[in-house]
Amino acid sequence: MLEGATRPAANSLPRAVALRWLSLAVLLVGELLAITTWLDTGTLEHRPGFLTGALGHSPVLLNIALAFFGVLLLVIGPRLPARITGVGQRSEGHPWVLALALHLAALAGFLVVSARIFDEGSRNAPLGIESAAAWLVLALASFALWLLAIAPWHAWRWVIVAERRGFLASAAVAVAAWLAGQASQVLWRPLADATFRVSRELLGLLYPDVVADASHRILGTSSFRVEIAPSCSGYEGIGLIVAFVGVYLWLFRSGLRFPQALLLLPISAGIIWLFNAVRIAALIAVGSSWSPQIAAGGFHSQAGWISFIVVALLVVGLTHRSGLFAHRQDPAQASASEHVVLAAALVMPFVVLMAASILTTAVSAGFDAWYPLKVSAAAGALWYFRATYRQLGWEWSWASVAIGVAVFVLWILLEPTPDTPPTLPDNLAAMPLWLAGLWLVFRVLGSVVVIPLVEELAFRGYLLRKLAASHFEDLDPRQFSLFAFVASSVLFGVLHGRWLAGTLAGMAYALAVYRRGQIGDAVAAHATTNGLIALDVLLLGEWGLWT
Repeated sequence: MLEGATRPAANSLPRAVALRWLSLAVLLVGELLAITTWLDTGTLEHRPGFLTGALGHSPVLLNIALAFFGVLLLVIGPRLPARITGVGQRSEGHPWVLALALHLAALAGFLVVSARIFDEGSRNAPLGIESAAAWLVLALASFALWLLAIAPWHAWRWVIVAERRGFLASAAVAVAAWLAGQASQVLWRPLADATFRVSRELLGLLYPDVVADASHRILGTSSFRVEIAPSCSGYEGIGLIVAFVGVYLWLFRSGLRFPQALLLLPISAGIIWLFNAVRIAALIAVGSSWSPQIAAGGFHSQAGWISFIVVALLVVGLTHRSGLFAHRQDPAQASASEHVVLAAALVMPFVVLMAASILTTAVSAGFDAWYPLKVSAAAGALWYFRATYRQLGWEWSWASVAIGVAVFVLWILLEPTPDTPPTLPDNLAAMPLWLAGLWLVFRVLGSVVVIPLVEELAFRGYLLRKLAASHFEDLDPRQFSLFAFVASSVLFGVLHGRWLAGTLAGMAYALAVYRRGQIGDAVAAHATTNGLIALDVLLLGEWGLWT
């Protein structure tokens, strides 16, 4: 619970170490963003010389590394708090300042060598082995020294030895994912041909005037047609669902039957491929019989996610209702517990909001005219679980309001300049006055009341604690976890489409909870931010803030 639960973790990470690690993580992310923005390695791919071309493909290593760390976090997630604490204990008295200074020196050398390699005057010259070796060595040295600024070598060795199987498995999965991506570039053509044929047959059941050009993969009717691009062949959906099922099999392996549970991988891949063909046929049907704007806009962008969600739910439901893939549970064990109800109460309003958002966007042509419906759906979910929320800490303070104001200022400063003027004022002007006013009322109520409640319950009420402890309901919400703090905030930023501003906002709202252990502080801060944004939109006409 968010109030009264006081199970502090033994040997928890000291706050000074946690703040140092967080600062170093922010430093690394900033360095990577600056380097990847400045250096366009694609310009090297076609320069003369083998080493120059190889260097142009170096981002592949970064992609594999990111995949490796992502998989590793999933694999060792249940043991991660203990490993972090162990590394912290082994880092006492560590001369991290020296390692950081050496890291910055190596980074400076890397930037100097990079400037020479990417100099305009040398674009037509092959790259010497000395420059290539220096570039690679300095890059690796800079990262290695950053790791040593986090903790000494013997601490990292302890982690690697203790989790060697996890490291090997994560490396294998990361490389396999990259190889699968390369294979998809070759295999998409036969997959696209099969998708084209199935979609054409499905469309033929509805329309007599089907237009099909297999050579250019153009499919449609006399009034609306589309080109089936490589990304529409289905391999992206297959890769996504296979990754989801793979993670699901790992997380719930204790309750599944192996090896038959592995059949879920090809089954899910086949189902989502079929759904993709149906999606293309449905898109053409929407464009031909209803609205080309909706078909090319909301439906095209959201139908893939709707298919993924439906297939994921089908796979999970099939697994747990079939004795073939999962062990049968005793009825007493399968009954819902108080902890399960709490988790559902924290997460389900967010799930309802996301599902409603996908559906309303799918039937919209750029303007979310159905916004009041999704706000009402989320409010209904909150009302359904209202009794469960009484056990949470709903006190708020003026300090949380100040946090909300600070996030608003930060959000405005980081708001990108739109390429085109926002269309929201024109869309509202085209509506009857009473309907536009009703839409604005729901938009303000959703932004200031419903959205802060839904998102804070899910991100700070559930995810922030779940990432810190498997039995999250018994965790003192004031107990700081570096991994949970960063991961939940990054996911919050990704959700809002403004990863930097959103991540910083998520961190601020998390600190509001850590300060006193009250979810009400995070809700008050979030509501303050959104309320000020609503005032900025309505009073100053900054409509782009509501896109």
